Amino acid sequence: MPRVDFEVTPSSGIQAFWIAVGTDDVTLVNGKGSINLQSGKHTLVWWFVGDEGDSISITGTQGGRTVVQVKQSKVPSGEHEGAGVKKFDVA
Repeated sequence: MPRVDFEVTPSSGIQAFWIAVGTDDVTLVNGKGSINLQSGKHTLVWWFVGDEGDSISITGTQGGRTVVQVKQSKVPSGEHEGAGVKKFDVA
């Protein structure tokens, strides 16, 4: 099964974050983690806590090629948490 490497980059105000692919959590150490996936379509899911305007960025690579990227997911106005989903393909 292909391996996808993830890197999560939080802004300074982010207090906690979590990512998963489908229903499988990605274990992160210092914002980095990997997961083995079958070829095909997948869904990246993320959640994070911070103050309004704080953000995280997520990059998933397979063999050095970017397969999914979240450039900046922000905590919405008046909230203290943010979340999102993004579909991607694994070769």
